[in-house]
Amino acid sequence: MADERPGLAALVAWGGSLAACIAAILVASGLVAGAGAALPAWLIPSLGIAAAVTFAGAAQTIMKLLRQVEAASLALSANIVAPGSGTEAASDLLSEARGAQEQITQYRREIERLQDVDPVTGLGNRKWLQIRTVQELSRAARERIPLCFILISIDKYDEIAERLGFSASEALQLHVADILKSFVRPYDVVARVSASEFGVLMPGASAPTTSRISERLKDAVTANPPILLGGERPEIRVTAVERRDDETIFDEILTRARGSQFAGKHDADRL
Repeated sequence: MADERPGLAALVAWGGSLAACIAAILVASGLVAGAGAALPAWLIPSLGIAAAVTFAGAAQTIMKLLRQVEAASLALSANIVAPGSGTEAASDLLSEARGAQEQITQYRREIERLQDVDPVTGLGNRKWLQIRTVQELSRAARERIPLCFILISIDKYDEIAERLGFSASEALQLHVADILKSFVRPYDVVARVSASEFGVLMPGASAPTTSRISERLKDAVTANPPILLGGERPEIRVTAVERRDDETIFDEILTRARGSQFAGKHDADRL
C-alpha cells in the first residue's frame, strides 16, 4: 500500500503537467489571435514537445499503477493479509485499490480525449475525423439520410508562414477555427485536416443546404481578418460535396473535395 500512494501522486503530477502544457499552448495561441503580439517561433513547438514528454510520463505511470492495482486485487482474492492486521487492513487495501483504479480511469479517459484534439486550434484532429466520418457514412447509408462534407482550405499557407512568420500563420488557423466553432451546428463534426485545411461533416444536410452554409461561412470568415496579417488578404477556398454510395472512408470523400477545389469548380474568396 505504501508503494501505491506515490504512484497516485506521480499520476496527478504528470496529469497536471500535461494539462498545463495544453493550457499554455492554447493561451499562447490566444495571445497571437487576440492581442496581436508576435510570439517566438520556437515557443509553440517547445510546448508541444513538453506536452509529448508529459503524456509519455503519464502513460508510463498509468501502466505502473495498473500493475499495482492488479497485484492488490490478487492479494485480496487470495486472502493474503499481514498477520495481525485483520479485516481492517484488508478493507484499507481494497479501498486504496479502488481509489487508484478510479484515478487511472479518469486519466485514461482524459488522455484518450486529448489524443483526438488538435493542440493548436482545439478542434478535432484528422485521426478523429477519419473515425467519425466512417461512423457517419455508415449511418447515412443505413438510415438513407443525406451527408455532406465541407472542405475549407487556406491558399498559399506556406508562403504566408514564410513571409509573415509562424505567429501570423497560426493566427489565421485560429481565426478559421474560431469561426467554425461558433458557426456550425452542435452535432456537426469539425476538425483540422492539415496545417491549411479544415473539414466539417454535416449529418442530415442536403447539397443545396450545405452550399448555402458554405457561402455564409465565407462571409463570416471575411468579416474580421486577424490583426497579425497586416492587412494582407489571403485566399481561402470552400468546397461542399455530398456523400456517394460507394464512399466508405474519410480519404475518399476528402480526395473528391480536394479534386473539386483543384479543378476550380468553386471560386476562391478573400478574407
